[in-house]
Amino acid sequence: MTEQVAAQVTVPQQGSRPARRIQVSVNRQPVELPDREMTGLEIKIEAIDQGVEIQQNFPLSVKRGHKYVAVGDQETIRVHAGEEFLAVPPDDNS
Repeated sequence: MTEQVAAQVTVPQQGSRPARRIQVSVNRQPVELPDREMTGLEIKIEAIDQGVEIQQNFPLSVKRGHKYVAVGDQETIRVHAGEEFLAVPPDDNS
């Protein structure tokens, strides 16, 4: 008797496409973010993981028009492709 093995075909379910990453810049370096809505801390962690030389305690700002607006670590923002972020060491007032 001959055994027949059915080939398994994996069909992706609707809505299970790989997420499109959002290209932004942090301190003028390219960073790809995995989600459209992220906290300031999540953005900094992604940047650090991708080689941007910043630290998690650096304040983060996003460019809005001609100025930078602070983004808190726990603040969730909607991220858009091409946005510019800036993370600099905190002021040392000692």
